[in-house]
Amino acid sequence: MGKIVTFLLIVLAFLAGLYGGYWYEKNKWVAMDVQQVGDYQKQISDLKMQMQVSPTAAMMEDTIIAMKPDSKGVQYITDTKGMTLYIYDKDTKGVSNCYGACATAWPPYLESKDAMAQTMPANITTIKRTDGSMQYAYNSMPLYYYKSDVKPGDVTGDGVGGVWHLAK
Repeated sequence: MGKIVTFLLIVLAFLAGLYGGYWYEKNKWVAMDVQQVGDYQKQISDLKMQMQVSPTAAMMEDTIIAMKPDSKGVQYITDTKGMTLYIYDKDTKGVSNCYGACATAWPPYLESKDAMAQTMPANITTIKRTDGSMQYAYNSMPLYYYKSDVKPGDVTGDGVGGVWHLAK
């Protein structure tokens, strides 16, 4: 029922726009007042918002993260090239505490220039680092690579120092 109403409202809005604010009623064209046109435009806008969907597996090529299973089948987060991402126990939500030598060994996963074209899943955000760059975060925890991971699927950073873990 809801899809039928949505379809009818879209057709209605199309006709209203196509005929410059006129409406066909009882075998004649009737001018719509500005308020009626505005109401229909708002309804269409509201419907567009309701029709937006969350990213699905089929859309992952346009996102900034992917999921992979570890050796036990537990899913962990990678970038879209399959490079493993980690979280650091000494960070707090929304704040990175990995700079200098730490950031050399554990490079932050930074927002790219073309990030606007990518889909951001609900649990992925960005945080501002002290140098002004924007770092991706999972559930508000900053994400990092590990310099010793050289190919997709490497997970050599998991458990390092008891403070680095796969982002899950």
